[in-house]
Amino acid sequence: MNSRFKILDSNPGIFWLIITLSGLALAVAIIILIVNLAVKPSYGPDTLKYFNSDFLSRASEYSRVSITLSIIGRVLSWLIMGITVWIAWKYFAAAPKISVLAAVGYIALFYIVLSIIILPLSFYRGYTIEHQFGQSVQTVGMWFSDYGKSKAIDIAISIGAMTGIYALMVYVPRYWWLIAASAMAVFIIIAVYLYPILIDPLFYKFKKLDDNKLQEKILEVTEKAGIEVEEILVADASRRTVKANAYFTGIGNTRRIVLYDNLLDNFSSEEILNVVAHEAGHWKYLHILKSIGMSVAGGFLGLFILRLIFSRTGLTGDFRAIFTLIFITAAATFLIMPFQNMVSRYFEKQADGIALEFTRGYDTQVSLMVRLAESNLSNVDPYPIIRYILYSHPPIMERIIYAEEEGKK
Repeated sequence: MNSRFKILDSNPGIFWLIITLSGLALAVAIIILIVNLAVKPSYGPDTLKYFNSDFLSRASEYSRVSITLSIIGRVLSWLIMGITVWIAWKYFAAAPKISVLAAVGYIALFYIVLSIIILPLSFYRGYTIEHQFGQSVQTVGMWFSDYGKSKAIDIAISIGAMTGIYALMVYVPRYWWLIAASAMAVFIIIAVYLYPILIDPLFYKFKKLDDNKLQEKILEVTEKAGIEVEEILVADASRRTVKANAYFTGIGNTRRIVLYDNLLDNFSSEEILNVVAHEAGHWKYLHILKSIGMSVAGGFLGLFILRLIFSRTGLTGDFRAIFTLIFITAAATFLIMPFQNMVSRYFEKQADGIALEFTRGYDTQVSLMVRLAESNLSNVDPYPIIRYILYSHPPIMERIIYAEEEGKK
């Protein structure tokens, strides 16, 4: 058989798994691209009641460009991963078991090369387009600094994870998946705990909220949700973006509320309270813990399935399994994204419900949604299939209508 079909010749099960996942992921990506580029948005009277046509046109174009570049980036990454799998299967065919130290080098080389190849597209999407649509105020130097720090963290974690999995396959072939999944669970919990004090400060400068009246109102909201908050902090996000945001982060004694400074500067105290109440809703419904639980359960299930695949195809302890795992994980993660986003949208609607219950600010919630959409240049009413696959939050119009309906009860 032609050497180009070495994978099929030596391990047809893996070959057809890769082909199947590639085909499905690519089909979904193509559907998204076709709908995103070909379907022209149309807006009903409810939408036009809150947003003018100029904003809707600009927001739609921003969304169209962002989604297109995101899909191109994913497909490019898959292509690089696929080529890497092919090279690995040919290069390591004669000697598939290598030392852990050598594995570190090859894995690091892969992630560094991948990051370099996608850098131009990342810059175009994250800097050029964001400036073109007036969403970013970052300097070039600041963008590269943020990108470098973010990529360094991602690469370090990825190298550690993949090297660890390979070492476990070599030294604990029977239980590698169980140990790896358990380590992942511990890492996720530690990461959630440490993120506010180790990672966030790499990108933002924080100060304590100095508006005592607003702080008292915020603490009243968190008290209703049964949350003890260690700190309310303000992030200097306006150095980077015009987008407004707020979030709860951390667990235990690192738990805190973070408000973007441009949220404080440009929104009323009532609107800010609705944002905080929404975030408090996530805590009241234990969404963070549920998300951690689902991630851990997914990790155990995914690694168990990979253990079955690798043991039946003789890849346990084979270095080629690592790049195969990377590719399979990337494709599978994309394919299950619609289901993850469906759960996320449900959580977000629950949090909106709590915000309305705590504040009774139905009109405030509507005005907040309108202003957030304008600030963030959000596509307020995306095409249904785009919403289903890509949106982790209900679209703005959906949230406005929900607030209006709740206000009538």
